[in-house]
Amino acid sequence: MITRRQLPNGVPLITEEVPESRVCALSFRFAIGSRHESGQLSGITHFVEHLLFKGTANRSAFDIAAAFDRIGGYINAYTERECLVVYCVAPALHVETALEILCDMTEHSLFREEEIEREREVIISEIVSARDDPEEAAADAVAETVFPKQRISASISGSEKNIRSLSREDLFAWYTEKIARGPLSVYAAGGMDAAVVETCAASLSARTNISVELERPAWKSGVSLITADFRQEQFFFLTPLAYPLEERRCFAWAILNALIGDTMSSRLFQRLREENGFCYNVYSYFVLYEDAGFWCAYASSARKMTVQVVNALFEELHRLAAGGIGDDEISAAKEHLCGEEIISEEDMEYRMKRLMRNHLNGFERHTLEDTLVFIRDIRKDELELLLRELLDFQRMAFVVYGPALPIRTKKKIITAAASKMNNCRGE
Repeated sequence: MITRRQLPNGVPLITEEVPESRVCALSFRFAIGSRHESGQLSGITHFVEHLLFKGTANRSAFDIAAAFDRIGGYINAYTERECLVVYCVAPALHVETALEILCDMTEHSLFREEEIEREREVIISEIVSARDDPEEAAADAVAETVFPKQRISASISGSEKNIRSLSREDLFAWYTEKIARGPLSVYAAGGMDAAVVETCAASLSARTNISVELERPAWKSGVSLITADFRQEQFFFLTPLAYPLEERRCFAWAILNALIGDTMSSRLFQRLREENGFCYNVYSYFVLYEDAGFWCAYASSARKMTVQVVNALFEELHRLAAGGIGDDEISAAKEHLCGEEIISEEDMEYRMKRLMRNHLNGFERHTLEDTLVFIRDIRKDELELLLRELLDFQRMAFVVYGPALPIRTKKKIITAAASKMNNCRGE
């Protein structure tokens, strides 16, 4: 049973009781991320995330870690462009302890100078490691390409210079305003006593869950060839998505994504990897923000295969746009999604994250059976209409990221793109 309450302290609490489960997943979502930071404070939310684990007025950093280790659970956190989330998974009989620790971290973290300096070096090491990771480095470069000079594409971790400049006063003030007193929502799924969850969450300080007005992202289409010091080329075909989000449209997008690139039997995987052996990695995915998002078809390959991969990607996407999709592959994609939903029903962390996603998007709260009916009910004509929107080459951005390409290869890429896209540029 899914229940939504607005607690007296202003915190929305969304729970899904699963009596047969002996596991509970909990999360605290703070509506603050890298998109809300000013330039000089870039990376501060991610820095604060790290420091939440470094001790409170009641527990040391070791106490926090040991508490979850001793019950066989785990606690973690992540920062995104629009939120910071602290979450845990624990045996249901220890849910009160887990909640107490989350509340303690939220309101009583100390931010000791010695811990800040130690963690500063850890974060700088993380930033350097990300630069050495080709997919992470490419993701940042692609975000800056399609949303140039906008906060939505700014680095979540910030730069080494930013991290070096942040003082204890900066960090603690951000924590106090944005975490200890800022907008928060709480989610729990599993075999728990909902009354216990409500009591713990209600002990948090009063909050005002007022949304911050953000500048609407401006999308930039076209072709970009970005040189980077890696050994493989990475290819990104991106199209912006229509907003505001609608639940039925999101399920339809997921069906299309499954048949285009998200499964081993998908069009892109079969064409690029199985039939031609052009690359190891090929898939498609969605990125969704509050007011903007995009769909992306991705592949990576050796530099020598660049032209073949570009042509194959464009050809397969155009074949889809021109020829439509068959009944069999629609049915297969729907059953793939239904199967994922059935399997995920056993995963309390997934169910907790689904509560969060549905709540934030204003979607209905469905049972598993309702969700399966919902997916299978989406019609072919709906999918074909959305496919034409998804594969609108006039709005598409195409990014090649990797080792320097010969002039002749660049010209071939530009020519191939120009034949498929109306607004082509080379950088």
